[in-house]
Amino acid sequence: MKSKMVINRREFLAFTGVAAMNAMFSRGAEQTTAADTGRLPLLPVRECYCPAHFGNAYEAMWPLEMKAYLAEMKRWGFNRYGDWITTTDVCNPYTTDAYWALAAEQLQRKKKAFHAAQDLGLALNLIVTPNHVYLDQLRPHYAAKKGKRIQGQLICPSHPEARKLILENFERWFRDFAESDIKLSAFTAFAYDYGGCDCDKCRPWIITFAKLMKEIHAIGLKYHPNIEPWFCSWWWVPEEHKLINEWAASEAKGWLKAMTLHIEYGQTKFKDVAVPDGCRKLAFVHIGYSDESKANDIYAKWGPVVASKRMPRTLIDIAAQGADGFQAYSEGIFDDINKALLAGLSNGRFKNADDVLREYSKHYFNASEEQSVQWARWMAEWGDRRKPKLPEAEKEFEKLSASVKSTWRLEHWRSKLALESLDRQIGQPKPDTWTPEKLKLADEFWVQQEHLQRDIYRLGPVRHVFTPKFRPPDWYNSWQKAVKSAPKQQVLPAQT
Repeated sequence: MKSKMVINRREFLAFTGVAAMNAMFSRGAEQTTAADTGRLPLLPVRECYCPAHFGNAYEAMWPLEMKAYLAEMKRWGFNRYGDWITTTDVCNPYTTDAYWALAAEQLQRKKKAFHAAQDLGLALNLIVTPNHVYLDQLRPHYAAKKGKRIQGQLICPSHPEARKLILENFERWFRDFAESDIKLSAFTAFAYDYGGCDCDKCRPWIITFAKLMKEIHAIGLKYHPNIEPWFCSWWWVPEEHKLINEWAASEAKGWLKAMTLHIEYGQTKFKDVAVPDGCRKLAFVHIGYSDESKANDIYAKWGPVVASKRMPRTLIDIAAQGADGFQAYSEGIFDDINKALLAGLSNGRFKNADDVLREYSKHYFNASEEQSVQWARWMAEWGDRRKPKLPEAEKEFEKLSASVKSTWRLEHWRSKLALESLDRQIGQPKPDTWTPEKLKLADEFWVQQEHLQRDIYRLGPVRHVFTPKFRPPDWYNSWQKAVKSAPKQQVLPAQT
C-alpha cells in the first residue's frame, strides 16, 4: 500500500476541531424508548471518561489539541467530561519548587482540559482513587496491604497519619480546582484498580472505602457546593454491592447519588444488582475495544476500533436495566468511531449505527452520499478484525481514500490494514519454526506499530497497557522465546 506523509500538528487541529453542536438534550429529559422514536433509547447522562495517563493521547495532546478534540466529542453528543486526578509515577506537584516538574505539567494540562470542557458546556466529573498517593508520600509504616485486585501507590486509610494525608490531598485538589474556576458537578470514586487495603482494620475494604469517600465528599462541598458522590463498581464482587446497600441504608440514606455499573468484556449489560435508595444507575461502558473482545483489538494496538453492533446493543440493554446513562471509558483517540456511535445514538441524533458511520465519513473524509454508504459498510466489517478479507479490504480502502486528505483519522486505518496483513502472514509459528522470513515480518510488524503510535497518534513514552508486552499479538510468546531478547508478555488482571 502507498505511504502517506506523517500528520503534522496543524493538520491535527484543522481536522479535529470544528464548531460543536449547540443543541444538547437537557438533564431533565427522561429516557425515551426506541418504540417511541424509531431510534435507540435517549439517555440524559452521556459522559466520556478520558484519563490522561500512561502516555496515552490525552496525556500527550497539547491544550489546543485537547480543546479541539473535546469540541468534536460534544458535536457527537457527549454532555459530560471526566478525568482521573493522577498520582501515578509522579511526586506531589504542590510541594516542590520545580515548576517544570512532570507532575506540575500533567496537572496543568488536566485543568486546562477541564476548563475547555466547561467552556463547551460539558458538566465535569473528577475520577478519584482515594488511597492512591504521590510517590513521595509513600512510607513503609502506613503502606496498604496489597492482594488480589489491590495494586498501586497505596497507603492504609485506617492508619491515622495516612488518613490525614489522604484528606489533605483532597482538600488541596478541591481547593485548587475551585481557585482555578473549575466547577465540579460530581466525583466518581473507584475502590479498585489503584485502590484498596487488605489489612485487618480496613476489612471489609468496600465499607472503609465508602466511609472515607463520605468524609472526602464533605471536604468537596466546601469548594464545590453542587458536587455529587458517585461510585464505580469496576472490579466489585456481588457481596460488596450487598455490603454497600446495607451500609447506605443504616448510615448514609440518600447520600450516594449514582452508581456506575461495570460491564464486563464481551457483555452488553451490567450485572443485575441492587443500588442504594436514591442512587441512579449508570453504565461503565468500555469503548476501547471492538465488537469482538476475543479479537484482542484494544488499546490502540491495532489502530481504530469499531463496535457498530456492541454499542447499539449496549444502549438498548442498559436502558432496559433502568440506567440513566453511561460513563464511556476511553483511553485515547483510537476509539474515535466508538465515541461517535455511543454518543450519537444515545442523544437521538442518529437512528442507527449505519447512519453514524455514514455521517462520520462525510464529516471527516468528505465522502459523497454514495461513498458514505461504502465507507460505513467497510468500517463496520472491522468489528472483528480477523474477518475482513485481504487484500480485498486494502484495495477498497485505497479506492475510497484516493482523494481524501491525509489526517490521523484516515492514516490509522491505513496502519491497521498493514498490521493485519503482517499478522496474518506471520501466523502462529512454534518457537523452533521461526524462519528468517517470518522473523523479518515480525520486525516489520513492530516498525508499523511504532509508526502508528509515534507518527499517527503522536505518543511519547507509554506505560502500562500501551507497551508492546501488554496484549500483544497471538504469536508474541512464541516469538519472544525464539528471539530471547524481547520482554516476556505481561499478564493483566482480569477485565483490565
